[in-house]
Amino acid sequence: MSEASQQSNDKESPLDSVRLAAAVSEGILTEDQAERLTDFWTRRGVTSPVAEALPHADIEDVRFVRGFHDIFISLGIGILMVGLIYGLQNLLPAWAISAVGAVSIWGLAEVFSQRMRLALPSFLLSLAFTPFFFMACFGLIVDQDLTGLSLGGWRQNYETWLVIPTSLVALAGAVLFYLRFKVPVGIAGITGGCLFIVAVLIEMAAPGLIDQYNVVFFLALGLVTFALAMSYDVKDPARVTLNSDKAFWLHLMAAPFIVHSILALVSNYSGQGSVGYSIAVIALFVILAIVALVVDRRALLVSAMSYLGFAIGYLILEANVSEEAAFAVTLLLLGGFILLIGSGWGLLRRVLLAPFSGQPLLRYLPATT
Repeated sequence: MSEASQQSNDKESPLDSVRLAAAVSEGILTEDQAERLTDFWTRRGVTSPVAEALPHADIEDVRFVRGFHDIFISLGIGILMVGLIYGLQNLLPAWAISAVGAVSIWGLAEVFSQRMRLALPSFLLSLAFTPFFFMACFGLIVDQDLTGLSLGGWRQNYETWLVIPTSLVALAGAVLFYLRFKVPVGIAGITGGCLFIVAVLIEMAAPGLIDQYNVVFFLALGLVTFALAMSYDVKDPARVTLNSDKAFWLHLMAAPFIVHSILALVSNYSGQGSVGYSIAVIALFVILAIVALVVDRRALLVSAMSYLGFAIGYLILEANVSEEAAFAVTLLLLGGFILLIGSGWGLLRRVLLAPFSGQPLLRYLPATT
């Protein structure tokens, strides 16, 4: 998006952004057309009556449900798939049931994703397709008689070796599903598939290495996923195209890896359940809050909230307070802290980014409100 668009982003209302994103989702506009239309509005100084009447509210749209109709159809899909799988369990082997499930999901997606453009059903079908397809591919190969292909000790571990080609086939299926239906969460599934293949390759090349350095490995996965999420975010700082949705799911995927890995490292040095560990957890939460404010994403904070609650509770118990009182005070402090950050999100971002005003990098971040 152009610099002029970024500088004038405060003239757009959230409703305008949602409408543009909905138009892109429905196939009425392409992402490029949505960005060009936004540039046109901002260059001309055009604002809608709604934009002038409503104060700008800092929101982070998650466009995977648009109404109860989506929920109603999703319930039907879920019941249908459970009935299908349950009905076939005594008639077909597991891999064949998975294959029927994958084909059924694709067929349902043709109706509810491609034709009707329903958000929540598309989201759920996209999540379900890859696991079904992978189980079908792997089960089909493993269930076959491969005795004639065995050589020495390879026969004992052939299932392990087959994970790679099977995963590649499953990944190709996920890519095809994404290219066909363009559901943003599919990017997270594809990313997860790629990371899984990398993990299997490392384990095959150096058995036990991941287990020995699992904390560092998962931290690396989280940072790679976070970097990929940011690559989509910088393409759409105004958060009006599907790039924003893709980035959201990647951030949500990266956050647990990063938070749990860092806290595991802290626990290794300070010991979990100590004052030092609790203080480190609170310090980490503050750092994550700063990162979340800068990139305008809350996923990192959500993953760290449970740890923060335990850390606060431990420090309160150290002051010889009863468990009931500590539990109540912990919830009050944690809830109040979350509400404070949430309600003052825009102000905190302005204060945090004010020293960097005019810097070129700010063009790639959402405008402060």
